[in-house]
Amino acid sequence: MLPVLLLFAGCTGGDATSPDNSPVDVPGSGIYAWRPRESTPVALFVSPSSVIVETNQLLQFRARGRNRAGDEVVAPVAWSTTGGTILPDGRFSAASVGMYQVAGSARTSDGTDVVQTSTITVVRRQAKLKSVVVTPSSAMLNPGVSQTFAATGRLAGGDTVPIGVTWTAKGGTIDAGGLYVAGDTVGTFQVIAIRNAGTLADTARITISAPPSPPPPSDSVIAPAPPTIPIEPAPPPPDTAPTPPAPVLAQVTLLPASLTLAPGTTKQLSTYGRTTTGDSTAVNVAFSATGGTVTAGGLFTAGSSAGSFRVIASIDGLADTSSVTITVPLGTTTPSGIPFGAFDSWDVTTLKPYTNAFTATVGPVNATMILDLIAAARTKHMKLILAMTGGSHDKYMSIINGVYQFDMVKWQGTMQTYNTSAIKTAVASAIADGTIIGNFVMDEPNVSGAGDGNTWGPAGTMTKIRVDSMCGYVKTIFPALPVGVAHGHNTFEPGNSYRVCEFLLDQYVWRRGDVTTYRDDGLALARRDGMSILFSVNLLNGGVPDRDGIWDCSGTGGMGTYAPNCRMTPQQVRDWGILLGSAGCALTMWRYDGAFVLNADNQQAFNDVRSRLATLPAKSCRRP
Repeated sequence: MLPVLLLFAGCTGGDATSPDNSPVDVPGSGIYAWRPRESTPVALFVSPSSVIVETNQLLQFRARGRNRAGDEVVAPVAWSTTGGTILPDGRFSAASVGMYQVAGSARTSDGTDVVQTSTITVVRRQAKLKSVVVTPSSAMLNPGVSQTFAATGRLAGGDTVPIGVTWTAKGGTIDAGGLYVAGDTVGTFQVIAIRNAGTLADTARITISAPPSPPPPSDSVIAPAPPTIPIEPAPPPPDTAPTPPAPVLAQVTLLPASLTLAPGTTKQLSTYGRTTTGDSTAVNVAFSATGGTVTAGGLFTAGSSAGSFRVIASIDGLADTSSVTITVPLGTTTPSGIPFGAFDSWDVTTLKPYTNAFTATVGPVNATMILDLIAAARTKHMKLILAMTGGSHDKYMSIINGVYQFDMVKWQGTMQTYNTSAIKTAVASAIADGTIIGNFVMDEPNVSGAGDGNTWGPAGTMTKIRVDSMCGYVKTIFPALPVGVAHGHNTFEPGNSYRVCEFLLDQYVWRRGDVTTYRDDGLALARRDGMSILFSVNLLNGGVPDRDGIWDCSGTGGMGTYAPNCRMTPQQVRDWGILLGSAGCALTMWRYDGAFVLNADNQQAFNDVRSRLATLPAKSCRRP
């Protein structure tokens, strides 16, 4: 494949390969020297980093290079792919469904290559698609801040399916993978996902707000006002002014912006337009809806399924969206507040002793039990945090190229066992009514080693890009399912970000430092990456370790599972659980242990945590 020159944003005119000189202060000389800026890239960024497309959909990849100083530079980039076809200018398409990797590479001055890859999931076209749904439906951003949007399709029966869309946006830029970057203009704008056939679309609302101005420095000096210069009077305007352009439609507004309905009930929506001159005007829009039906006059009738849906009004490339929440009574309502539960607190579908303090269950499942598990969770009014591919690491390890390491094919094979109509329907329903909180695709991708049973292979086997591709794979089967990963926020590539994975399951132990600092650092990383976070506490190994040389854990909650670890005390369970649980979308504990759980003091601590978290508003484990 022939390399191609890409002109990156930020390049100036003239010879594209000539150095860009910049002044450099020469110490002690009293003068400035001129040094050419290095034009060789040391890093390459491919956009989009991950994306879902349909068969034969044309997708444009782009690349940006940066030198050691952080400047964008021009570089010859060669494109390659593991499947489908990619042209020298970065245009990709594939006729067969599957997951592929596209790589862009550029040569550095020392003869090595810098490479960046992107994950593409190719899905089949859906002939009977009824609507497009964009998530999140709204976002508030400061200038320069990014937000990733996702689009899924909905069939006539309510099932969700992965689709390919074309993204457009105002007020900022958006790439082919749905990554939006806010511009500098304050206001309200739209992101639009258009089905490739061009007949269906959905919108999201973006509010860009200016960050607060920094306070002036305390030692600032107010400069004297410049001298007043007399200004000659302007000449009188001419007798006739040019005719202003005729006003045109600039915005459509759909009211109400949000509504909550019971199944089968109706609500009349209304629209109006606003012209370029600021005047309101009547508009004849086309309505479409998910989760129910809408007439040409805007009368929406809620369907029978619980969940979050949309009504869309569009005309001449303009659109607005109302969010619809349909609530279905389940008899006794599921617990309110922030869910709280322990790993391994069930045997198949039977809860272990003393789980009445818990409002959620956490742990590995399999395709043969998941339908019974969902039914049991509804009966017991429990939330589910799933690990569909959880369990022993050995399940997904193979000798590849002579190295014992994680085998993606084995992992994908396990995920495919869930890819049945019955399971997908049950999971979608459990997501809609709040029974399923989310699914994490991997536990501790940071662990590495030579085969000690708790490893994914040599260091570097797992990366955030690779884990992101796993989250994307789950989304091809369950588009509405929140997906995440379990690891400490500071233990796995903290300088890199997830683009597809939506939440981080972040576990605290005493040896990681002050719990408040740990919480705040985890929240800061989640905000940076636009993710949700749910915290966990390690009951059995997370207390203050035994330090007197005799592993008896005197004065603690008991001996841990291996020296010198000790269990948490009831006070630590109470204090740390409330502090961390209040900050996330759920609180988990590792793990259910009969002796620990049945201790009366620990039971009181669990009840205190549950009671406190039940008073707090529920939070989604999706991207905010």
